[in-house]
Amino acid sequence: MKFSLNRLLLHLIIILFFQKAYTQTIPIGTIGDEYLRILQLEGKIDPKLSFTSRPNFLNPKLTRDSFYKYLDSSLVVHKTFKNKFFELRPVMAQIRTQYNSLLPYGWNDEGMIKARGLQTLTRFGFYSRLGPLHIQYIPEYVNAENAQYDISPEYGSKPKGRYIQNFLGQTSARLNIGKISAGFSNENLFWGPGQFGAIIMSNNAPGFAHYTLNTIQPLRNFLGSFEFQLVIGRLEQDPTMPFEAYSLQLIGFNQPRIFNGLNIVYQPKFLPNLFIGINRAYQYSENLIDKQGTGFVSKYLPVFSQVFKQAEGGTQEDSIPRDQQISIYTRWLFPNSHAEFYFEYGWNDHSYNFRDFWIDPEHSSSYLVGFKKLMPLTKSRWLELNAEIIQTAQTIDYLVRTAGDWYVYANGGYNQFNQILGAGSGQGNNIQTLQLNLIHGLSKIGIKFQRIQHQPTPASGSYSLESLGLRPLRWTDIGVGFIAQQHWKNFILTPEVNFINSMNYAFTNRADFNLFAQLNLTYLW
Repeated sequence: MKFSLNRLLLHLIIILFFQKAYTQTIPIGTIGDEYLRILQLEGKIDPKLSFTSRPNFLNPKLTRDSFYKYLDSSLVVHKTFKNKFFELRPVMAQIRTQYNSLLPYGWNDEGMIKARGLQTLTRFGFYSRLGPLHIQYIPEYVNAENAQYDISPEYGSKPKGRYIQNFLGQTSARLNIGKISAGFSNENLFWGPGQFGAIIMSNNAPGFAHYTLNTIQPLRNFLGSFEFQLVIGRLEQDPTMPFEAYSLQLIGFNQPRIFNGLNIVYQPKFLPNLFIGINRAYQYSENLIDKQGTGFVSKYLPVFSQVFKQAEGGTQEDSIPRDQQISIYTRWLFPNSHAEFYFEYGWNDHSYNFRDFWIDPEHSSSYLVGFKKLMPLTKSRWLELNAEIIQTAQTIDYLVRTAGDWYVYANGGYNQFNQILGAGSGQGNNIQTLQLNLIHGLSKIGIKFQRIQHQPTPASGSYSLESLGLRPLRWTDIGVGFIAQQHWKNFILTPEVNFINSMNYAFTNRADFNLFAQLNLTYLW
């Protein structure tokens, strides 16, 4: 018996410490993260990867060496101290600078805030592996001028001066065994098929502290392949700063909340280029956890609870201080055409029962739809066309049954550090984006057109605001942007300049012109 036990322990040590290890994640909002889908449509990366549960992982089939080669053959892969048991090396260095000339604008920028003036996000970190334990430390530092801008009773608040914040950023400590990873992370998450945004989870807000259990490669069986991520974390607020979900106004909330989220992706074996997924998320006050129910699932894992309110106690479910978001989505690849189409449909509340859902499926709903198409010009040059629509304004259903704006809930809304976790342009907004790029390796030049409708549907559920003269005008932003990217070996410079015509800015009878510019300098180790 002793011999068998020792032998078993020896086998476990070999499996854990000398397996072919999966490596670090590719942080959201970085050059590598952006190019994964491009490389997949070019035919260089496995089409069985969904890229709908980010951050993505490098792996034995997509190592750092091969990934850099796919990105651009001129990239230098730096040597690091590495053996089968241990590895240590820098990951990346990045400085992102952003400027607004007149008014707050911009999203999907992690810890950066909506502010006028100049602001900078800096991050640098390293990756270390000790057997199956993988540690990634990439803290972030944000420094924003946060200058005064014009406000109205319906939008904005007076800034309180320079904003400085340190975040854990894209930091994690994981135990990776086989195709499964478990551990603690502060990394940004991006769930769903969107390119420019997401309904439920994007990189618009700073990353939040969470425990995670997730796949790092698809789990394959006779039905097809599956990917998933289960998260339990903590959302925080800053009562001294304005809230994106409340038209950049100060509302004084300071209630830490528990977040529980689940993302599942399925690729049917008989439809190898189709991905079908579901997202579900709950948030509830940390101080009221005892009111979430008596069972373990109700208290800590409500994403596994019943979908309809009737099954969860009927109207009693509304008395529980928690909010739900749920969405279904699909991403369909067309490898021979170097194209993809995707769609996501979500709800920010659950119906009373199936009859309620069947009669009124558009209540509290939103959707996202888009496509990406690559056209080969030469062996190494591609023309990339991207288009996406995000619709979070209330549907026509609000005339008889209001649902309120997306991301506006009890406890200060669906946010982390006052920034929306989903589509980041603002609550109840609609966004249309069209972008055309000429790509040659890591170099590119492009143009982007964007239209943002700010709360085109009144959140009150009627036109009473307009009849009272409180919001007589519709606020719409029209943007034209010019994008470029150039690299010198491992230095990558990405400038972007956007000219924004803000019509009826802040729901007032005025038109403003805003210059929104970004400059991103990245060094890949």
